[in-house]
Amino acid sequence: MKAPRVRVFRVEGMDCADCARKVASALEEVPGVVGVQVNYASGKAYLVLEREEALREAEARLAPLGYRLLQAEGEGEGLPGPWPWALLSGGLLLLAWVWDAFFAGGGLPYALAALVGVLPLARKGLLGFRRNPFSIQVLVSLATFGALAIGAAQEAAVVVFLFLLGEVLEAYSVAQARRSLYALSELLPRRAYRLKEGGVEEVPLKALRVGDLVRVPPGERVPADGVVVSGQASVEEAAFTGEPLPRPKGIGDRVYGGSLVQEGSLVVKVERLPEEGFLAEMERLAEEALLKKSQAERVVDAFSRRYTPAVLALAGFVGLVLPLFRGDFLGHVYKALGLLLIACPCALVVSVPAAIAAGVGRGARAGVLFKSGAALERLAGVRYVALDKTGTLTLGKPTLVRVVTFGVSTEEALALAKGVAEGSSHPLARAVREALGPKALPSEEHRAVPGLGAFARVEGKEVGLVRPEAWDLPPEVEAQVKALAEEGFSLSLLVREGVPLALLAFQDTPRLEAREVLAELRRLGLKPLLLTGDRETSALALGTAIGLFPEEIRAGLSPVDKLRLVEELAGRGGVAMVGDGVNDAPALARATVGLAVAEGTEAALQSADVGLLSLAALPRAFRLSRLTLGVVRQNVAFAVGLKGLFLLTTLMGYTGLWIAVLADSGALVLVTANSLRLLRSRV
Repeated sequence: MKAPRVRVFRVEGMDCADCARKVASALEEVPGVVGVQVNYASGKAYLVLEREEALREAEARLAPLGYRLLQAEGEGEGLPGPWPWALLSGGLLLLAWVWDAFFAGGGLPYALAALVGVLPLARKGLLGFRRNPFSIQVLVSLATFGALAIGAAQEAAVVVFLFLLGEVLEAYSVAQARRSLYALSELLPRRAYRLKEGGVEEVPLKALRVGDLVRVPPGERVPADGVVVSGQASVEEAAFTGEPLPRPKGIGDRVYGGSLVQEGSLVVKVERLPEEGFLAEMERLAEEALLKKSQAERVVDAFSRRYTPAVLALAGFVGLVLPLFRGDFLGHVYKALGLLLIACPCALVVSVPAAIAAGVGRGARAGVLFKSGAALERLAGVRYVALDKTGTLTLGKPTLVRVVTFGVSTEEALALAKGVAEGSSHPLARAVREALGPKALPSEEHRAVPGLGAFARVEGKEVGLVRPEAWDLPPEVEAQVKALAEEGFSLSLLVREGVPLALLAFQDTPRLEAREVLAELRRLGLKPLLLTGDRETSALALGTAIGLFPEEIRAGLSPVDKLRLVEELAGRGGVAMVGDGVNDAPALARATVGLAVAEGTEAALQSADVGLLSLAALPRAFRLSRLTLGVVRQNVAFAVGLKGLFLLTTLMGYTGLWIAVLADSGALVLVTANSLRLLRSRV
């Protein structure tokens, strides 16, 4: 038996959160579909299929409801939403108005316009009635037929037209949001210039393979992720890093597919296919973020499930019970019909996911990859920012600058150290491997001890690269450690069978943007803290260089110490942990929000809630989180306030049916448009 497959589809016709619920409910009933996730914000359905035949049955279940499953990468054709019915309804309404003005035709022309316009809504409401008897299509249909029954044909026609127009505007706004969210893939060029024997051939992107060499001339975009093997150029990556200035790229530098070569020319070796590259990964993370609801979204969903039945009960009381005591049956029925329209919670349900989707999409184009709506929400509330040192505040590429030996030659010490470093991914181990000098001695049984160092068996003896402060040192070695540490070096001690053989001194370069980033964090009211395993003298030297105060530096920390400190800060108002290494993974996972720089290790990126393409993106992440949370609050306040206002005015008899439907459809359009502001916001 084949294992279940996960398939991703775009759902045509899914223009509101209520639609997403109906689609999910219908797909869950299909035999052979063992898993369903439908996301309104992205407009996609994720199906886990036991067998391919289930797909045909799923399509058959959705077709009567007015939805279609399309390939995820496909684009819709024409305008979104029920625009043909909106045009027809509007045209008939105009003709009815003209006929009434010149021939005094009464309510019949308006009734015809209302019946024609409500036809697709009634059909859709009936087909989905079993799954959702309180859908907006059902409520609008009931309000329309009720208005016709009490002789309010003109208002019925206006209600239907305004609702259809609102559906078109909402669908257009949602389509714009989705297009903006996934616009990154459009940065990839349509062709590539692949090098071959005797010249260059122009090929489509699908023809590229890992290992191909491609030439990227000035003014062209890089076709796939890779490494520069020849040439020098200025490359602009602003579209997905948020950095406005181009970066110089040369031999050995990595480039992203979609980045623009402004000056110069490059030959790039393809490392990842275009459909599997960095841009595709960003889109995947954005989609995953939209599938994970924020706390605000869960609260709003819970409220909306109670809101609609409560307002419907109120409508039944007003239309059926009050006339028994106060008379005026038609007047009370008219008010009840208005309450039916107000009972729809669509604007409220959409208010949060629309803002979250826009925030995630804006973040993707600003170098901030949110993995969930909850992470986007939580980041706005933290007070402390804990930062790792190596690879986060520094370039993470320390170089070996000095070797002090004790009883062995420098060549022997380097050969032993390189043997141990072969099995470690630590930045200092990488610097040892890249240092000039003798080749590494053969080694085996590599292992790492957290908080202590890396070990291996070299020439039959255990050799280690360890933290000097974690080792029992002879006086002469301790004196050298103190002297080198006061100069600001990062140190590693080479030991064999427990005996110190050499001190290796490293120097790392602070990131150029580190000082400005820390200043930005302070302007945002955040308190930065440096957490590092380095000695205090080395940490203070770096901290002073980038503008940190001594009380903001915590040095000599093991991974366990980092974890404990992060737990303490999480209980004192929330902490965002920024790191890039394996030893940061526990602290990243425990922090209120974990952020990992994209240049870091896979373990750090997996443990983090947010990915940063550069350290400069860190303040943007906080600004965007706060801005998004502000838009969420505006949307919720607007949706609830508008519903509450018109509920009162309808009960008091000041507003009628067309105002009620305008409030509902108008609120949908406005909260979506307000959310779309995030896509153009400056962060």
